[in-house]
Amino acid sequence: MQSLYILAYLTFFATSIQPSQICAPLRHRIKHQFHAVRHCQRSKRTVIGLINADTVSECAEYARRKHGMAFNYGPKNRGQVNLFELSTIRKENGTGNSPHPSKGTDAITTEPEEFYNCQILDCAEHRNLSSIVNDTRFDYYSLYTRPLPQDNATCVPSIGMLVVEDRKLNYSLAFNECQSMGGSLAHVASEARTNLISHLCADVSLAANKSAANASGEMYYVGLNGTEGNKFFTSAKEPLDCFLYRAWAPGHPSNVNQPGCVALSSNRSWTVHKCNKPLAFICELHTSGPPKHEVRLKRKCSVKRPNNRIAPGKKILLS
Repeated sequence: MQSLYILAYLTFFATSIQPSQICAPLRHRIKHQFHAVRHCQRSKRTVIGLINADTVSECAEYARRKHGMAFNYGPKNRGQVNLFELSTIRKENGTGNSPHPSKGTDAITTEPEEFYNCQILDCAEHRNLSSIVNDTRFDYYSLYTRPLPQDNATCVPSIGMLVVEDRKLNYSLAFNECQSMGGSLAHVASEARTNLISHLCADVSLAANKSAANASGEMYYVGLNGTEGNKFFTSAKEPLDCFLYRAWAPGHPSNVNQPGCVALSSNRSWTVHKCNKPLAFICELHTSGPPKHEVRLKRKCSVKRPNNRIAPGKKILLS
């Protein structure tokens, strides 16, 4: 995910530099950092990996290998009992409000299940945290924390958080609009990205009540342009020559449209247009640092604090 942010400051001005020298730094990818978003709560988004991890850093590394965007992690000292769930069971059985069974009474138990304290999630929570539930066993961590992705963002598993904009702007204005969202025009220089993002565009077009024919012909600006020396670069100044994949439509690119800016169609092809042409566009949201107020993870979980909202605390660093 998010490979476009690696070399945003690079400029390529020496024509004598060999391609291997230019592309070598691209192989050293950023190690994405997960940060705590909720304490004593977990996300119910789709789980794509389960392990028992000794540390939160081990869980985070597993999430990176699985291309997860978030995870639920339960410290070993929390145990395997969700006090919120147990409290609800006790109330339903009329045995009081305390989640802890009193001495001399039979403990209320639930059906046994295999427990993993590290749950990798395919997608991160959006701004309203709609899939968060109370669970004293876990804390919720995400790549997207400051700010949380907006409501109109869409998660594409293993790719990232994307915003498809139907507004038609020229390339420069679209580029700036994506920056204002905390992102950049979407990176498409791989087969998986081109296919999955174009499929998302088709879904958005059809959802907007466009006919299938119009949906397939819709063009969206992406993070690829040929405005520097008739060579194509990503939004982060990465040369397209450093990527193997191409999805050019027949007749593209051509000298007629050079210099030009690239758009992706919902039929999975790249086309080159004059950069002042107004088109719809696709933004890819950047991963972010820790939230403005760090979560107080050392605080004891309590059913009397059901929301467990973000509160100031110590910074959590994941190596």
